Amino acid sequence: MFAALPLGKLPQKIARAGCVAAGVVMVSLTVAPHPTVFGAEGGRPVPQHQVTTLTARADSGDADAQYQLGILGLGNWLDGQSRLEAVARLSAAADANHDGAAVVLGMLYVRGIAVVRDPVRGIGYFQSAARRGDARAQNSLALLMRRGEGTAKDPAAAIALLESSAAAGFSEAQTNLGLLYLRGDNVPRDVKKGSELVRQGAVTGPPDSQYNYGLLLESGTGAEKDLGAARTWYLRAAEGGSTAAQFNLAVMLLRTSPSAADSIAGLKWLLVVSRGDHPALRGRAEAIVRSAVSKLSQEDIKEAREAALSYLNRPNRISGISR
Repeated sequence: MFAALPLGKLPQKIARAGCVAAGVVMVSLTVAPHPTVFGAEGGRPVPQHQVTTLTARADSGDADAQYQLGILGLGNWLDGQSRLEAVARLSAAADANHDGAAVVLGMLYVRGIAVVRDPVRGIGYFQSAARRGDARAQNSLALLMRRGEGTAKDPAAAIALLESSAAAGFSEAQTNLGLLYLRGDNVPRDVKKGSELVRQGAVTGPPDSQYNYGLLLESGTGAEKDLGAARTWYLRAAEGGSTAAQFNLAVMLLRTSPSAADSIAGLKWLLVVSRGDHPALRGRAEAIVRSAVSKLSQEDIKEAREAALSYLNRPNRISGISR
């Protein structure tokens, strides 16, 4: 009755993070938050004494402090600081060869966030950090080179960058490279190698990487089919915010003859997807909700709605720059 997103034939066109293309999500242009600021705060506003200390360090020429203040400013975590000031902080850090700042600025200019869109300038920031061996910059630059965005299209050079980034352990590059091997896109097709790279990316990676591995496990592509493990990975990705994982998990929970608990959880994730920003999946979720609700008691429906609202209204955590 319910159909999950199929793996199907992997598409030749790379999709941006958060988008679903034949069930596969390529992950790119993500920025990891700095641990010394974000790890301890757990999403709460940064204490003023910490801001004061960072400001003093930044004003004395500390590039890392400039970077941290820039990230906080972009996330509106500093009272009275505009995004223009945040960009200035990041620019100062990037000029001092701070790779994290260069990666953030690259993304901002490529996407036109807080600055006038300038893909060529953004590519320049990525290239600087990539030459210094920054794995994040290599991954982002590779995907831009595959699209020919802000630079000449160069699939071979893009593969080399992804290989370097993946070898350094950058999970998103492992996932992206794995997907290319799975479909033989500018590399010899190697399903087993591709699946292993996607698995590596999922272990420490973002929700999209975890979702992709769940998809491979559900379909049995490059690995033994394991619906239980697929469900586990979908859940991790769903909790982390992957809309595609939320949808596939809901379908998996509602398929055949689910238990009451699975039905409630499935409806919860459908309701979450129906409030999301992915139009195609939102429409599909809304259609399935009507059928799912007809099979549940009012008490179960209430529980699912409350669980969905609890997830949607969970306290925001600092998680870097929005993709």
